Amino acid sequence: MKYAIISDVHANLEALESVLEDARARGVKHFICLGDLVGYNADPEACVDIIRDLGCPVVMGNHDAYTVAEEIPEIVNGRARESLEWTRNHIRPDQHEWLTHLPMQRRVGPLQLVHASLHEPDNWNYVLNAIEAILHFHFQDSPVCFFGHTHMPMYFSTKERKTHKEFERIELEPGERYLVNAGSVGQPRGDDKRAQYITYDTREKVVDFHRVKYDVKKTCEKIRSAGLPEHNALRLEKNDLEAAAALKLINGAKSLVDSLK
Repeated sequence: MKYAIISDVHANLEALESVLEDARARGVKHFICLGDLVGYNADPEACVDIIRDLGCPVVMGNHDAYTVAEEIPEIVNGRARESLEWTRNHIRPDQHEWLTHLPMQRRVGPLQLVHASLHEPDNWNYVLNAIEAILHFHFQDSPVCFFGHTHMPMYFSTKERKTHKEFERIELEPGERYLVNAGSVGQPRGDDKRAQYITYDTREKVVDFHRVKYDVKKTCEKIRSAGLPEHNALRLEKNDLEAAAALKLINGAKSLVDSLK
């Protein structure tokens, strides 16, 4: 059996549709979603419907949790908060109910699934290095666990106490445990802005990483038309340093215009 494992869709419809098309072209019939269906981008309703219609195992992400919470936690920063407030007004009641009941973690046969970490999953801890992975491994009793949250593909194993980044393929060894990040469909970080996902062949015990082109221009037009933060679009169009510099110029120009009023 081959699974396509997707994470951090973040309401990016064009990226999600392109990833699903690519996965199906590879013969994939089974899907797993690691959370954060919503946030940042302009199609939360459509993306939630698509994932629901897949009928696949899904776990809750922090943006899903904040969207359905009574109040957005104070720790959530400005752009993310603004995006979440917009999202809370752009999903249907039935979608709100469905998101509310997503589990924090789950099993699919021998696989474990979580959005952030099996160590205190509702605290949304980031696993970005081998030291942080050690805490997670205390709670992983399966051969492989898939996670998201960081928007960066990487993996860890109990055999090698180091961080493996930008992998193409992992051949799982018997007796070892692996923690594998699927990257992000809807808001990948770094210089390569193509949508990301992984496939897992349960027979061959192989994980493959994939990048997929999608209509970034259309997604960004929707972000701007919706009145979502400009940074959300810049982050898809440019690498992270360029996005930060562009936003600084935009904010500087706005401040100058305001001072002249």
